[in-house]
Amino acid sequence: MNFNLDEVQNGTVVDQNGDKIGSVGQIYLDDVTDQPTWVTVNTGLFGTSESFVPLEGARVEGEDLYL
Repeated sequence: MNFNLDEVQNGTVVDQNGDKIGSVGQIYLDDVTDQPTWVTVNTGLFGTSESFVPLEGARVEGEDLYL
């Protein structure tokens, strides 16, 4: 997956139906390819919960990350 990390760093994570899941937390890169492979999604009240999500199959539209 190729995208500009700066575009999504403070973006919104959206599901297949267009519903907001949460906000982008940390982006993790593959050690060998330097390509983004995982992202954390901040959810819950005030974004206090954080979950790891694989980026395989994800797409970027503006600042939104669609999983």
